[in-house]
Amino acid sequence: MIGDERIRLGEVGVDSGQLLVIDPCYLAQWDHERLYDELCRITTEDFGGQLEYAPGRPGLAVAFSSGFGDGAYEVWATVRDFGPWGRRLARVEIDLLGEEDDL
Repeated sequence: MIGDERIRLGEVGVDSGQLLVIDPCYLAQWDHERLYDELCRITTEDFGGQLEYAPGRPGLAVAFSSGFGDGAYEVWATVRDFGPWGRRLARVEIDLLGEEDDL
């Protein structure tokens, strides 16, 4: 196994002070207003939390507050070689605060 490689995937723009991690195929089951209301509830009650498929069934998505609010945030991935299965994403990170010198 070769060492990990960190690559920049791009950046994500934020205009609501929050981000959502979800499989895109599940977005169709939400009407926009209901989803947004739930995201706001989760990200204002705490730093973020779980969205459920149905009451008590976690895993639909995770929502969280975005660093200092609106802006553009860098997204990074750690790529690892898993031998016969090839290179795969092992970790994804969103830099919500930037470098200390940028603050």
